[in-house]
Order: sequence, then C-alpha cells, then structure tokens
Amino acid sequence: MVSKVQKGTKRPAQEPAASEAKKLKEMLRKHGVTKSTYDGIVEAIQHPLAENLTDSVRQMLLAMLPEGLCVPEDKRHEAQSSYVNMVSEIFEGILKKLNDNVAGAAAEVARIEASKSGLELRVTECDEALQAATTHAVECKVKLADATKAVLTCKSNLGDKQKLQKEGDVAFQAAKAEKVALEGALSEDFRLLRDGEVEGALADTHYKKLEVLASNLDLEASLMSALPTCMVKKPAERGSFDTMVVAQLQDKLAKRVADLVEIIQSGEPSAAARQQAVDSAARDLDAAKQVQQQEAEALQAATDLQKACEGRRAEALLNVEQHEPQLTAAKKTVVDNEIERDVFQDRNLVCFKTLQNRQTEMKTKDMSEARQQLEIAAHLETAEAGA
Repeated sequence: MVSKVQKGTKRPAQEPAASEAKKLKEMLRKHGVTKSTYDGIVEAIQHPLAENLTDSVRQMLLAMLPEGLCVPEDKRHEAQSSYVNMVSEIFEGILKKLNDNVAGAAAEVARIEASKSGLELRVTECDEALQAATTHAVECKVKLADATKAVLTCKSNLGDKQKLQKEGDVAFQAAKAEKVALEGALSEDFRLLRDGEVEGALADTHYKKLEVLASNLDLEASLMSALPTCMVKKPAERGSFDTMVVAQLQDKLAKRVADLVEIIQSGEPSAAARQQAVDSAARDLDAAKQVQQQEAEALQAATDLQKACEGRRAEALLNVEQHEPQLTAAKKTVVDNEIERDVFQDRNLVCFKTLQNRQTEMKTKDMSEARQQLEIAAHLETAEAGA
C-alpha cells in the first residue's frame, strides 16, 4: 500500500548535478545530438595535448558546447560559428601533436635500428683495443722481469767486486796502517825513549807501545832481549852496546817504513783498479734500478690501460644487450602513439566532423515525408471506413 504524503510536506529539491544532466539531455535531444557524440567533443576539449588552453578557457568552451557546436550549421549565428572554428583549431592542434608523437617515436625506432651496427662496431673496436692493451701489458711484464734479473745480476757483480776489493786491500791497507803506526812510533815513542825525555813508568808505557811494533821487525833474539834495558836508560847511562842496540832499532824501524812505502806505492794502482771496479759495478746497479723503476711504471700504465679497455668493452657489450629491449620499447611507443591517434581520429574527430557541418535540411525533409505518409494513411483509413 502506497503511503499518503503528509500534509505540508515539501518534495525534495533536485540535486544540481541531476538538474544539469537533465537540462543537457533535453538540449541534446532538441538539437538531435547523441550523448556519445557530445562526450567525444568534451574529451577532446579536456585532452592533455590541448595544453595551451587555460582552465578558464576550457570551462568556457565546455559551457558553450551545447549551444555552440551542437547547433546545426545552418542555424548558427556568428558567435557560434566562431566557437566552432575555435574548437576546430583545438582538434587540429591535438591531431598534429598526435601525428608528431607518432613520427617522433618512429624516428626513434629508426635511430635505434641504425645504431645497432655502430654499437657492434664499437664492441669490435673495444675488443681490438683490449687485445692490444693486453699484449702490451704482457710485454711490459717481460721487460720488468728482465730488468729485475739485471738488477740481481748487478747486485751480485757489485758484491763480487766488493769482495775482491776487500781481499785485495787487506795487505795494502795493513801496510798503510803499519806505516802510520811506525811513523808515529819513530816521531813519538822511540824519539822520547832515545833522547831520554821520559823515565820511570812513563818510559815503560812508551816502550810497551814500541815493543809491539818491534816484535814485527824480525829482530835478532839478542837484540830483542836487550831492548827493554837499553831503551829506558838515559843517553848518558848507555854504553856502546846500548847505543848500538838503539841505533839498530832506529835503522830497522826506518827500513820497515821505507819497505812499507814501497809496498804501498806498488799496491796503489791495483787498489785504485779495484775501487774503480767497485764504483763501476755500483753505477751499473743504479742504472739497472732506474730501468727497473721505469719498466715498473710502464707496466702500471699498461695495466691501467688494460683495465680501462675492459671497462669500455663491458660498456659496449651492455649497450648491445640493451639494444633489443630499447628497440622493443621504442616500437611499443610507436604502436601506443598510433593507437592514441587512431582512437582520437575514429572517435573524437568523427564526433566533431559529424556536428561541424551538420544541417537541418535532412531532418526537415524526413519530417515532411513522414507527415505525408501519415496523411496518406489517414485518408486510406477514412476511405475504408466509408466503404
């Protein structure tokens, strides 16, 4: 059972959106335009590629649409025609951008396809560069190994020369040391004892130094046994034997110094040659170390170049590997852009073209023919009823 409406109760007001929708529906029916066709125009005005439209202009165009483009061409006044032209420019602009997008995507596909041979050539070039760098690095390793062997050889040679010098200089250096000691003894210990300038414990001290040197002079036993007594006596206390002993010791010391001078002089050329050999071997070692350092630096540079070539080759290979996915993505972009353009042409543009040049003549003609058919039918019914 339907409940009665209470007295004084008002009907609920229609929602604004519903009212506007109803108004739009009536207006479209008035002008003979389907809602689908109308929506196709709205979509174009709101299209993202119509970015030159401000929000206010876009809203104005949408508001004017029912009484603008929806009105048949032969019933439009000047302002409505201007509106249609404005909308036409919007459609042309969107279509141009859609075509540009397709062309741009197709150009990118062509670019990626053309780049494949270049990418593969780059891989070949990187392979060749890496091979050359690897060969060079191996050569540098060999050179460094040879330089290291040369350093070891030079070290060994220097050691040999230093050993020969040490062995050869034993007698030479010993003679020089003995000469210095004997000359010092003659000018100091022997002189003080001979001239009696020292006595007592101090004389004994100087004699002990002298005795060590005298023991190497190959003196006769009798002379050696007499030295301690003779040398510490004052000159005035020495007898003829003592004087003879002191004189023989002086002669022996002087002769030994003279012999040592001869030994030293004769040995100097050999010593100088041995020193020269050591110096030459040391220079050879320094030169070998310098070459070794240079080869080590060359190997480091070659290794760095090899690593750089490996990196470039890996990058080139990666670019080749990424070529197909890039090409696939670019082709998909072409298809997507074509679909977007075709949908716009087949739906939105068709909707616009349908309304752009639409006339009322056909509709009036159709109504006249329908009215004539109805009149004919009415006459037929009347005639049949009279019969």
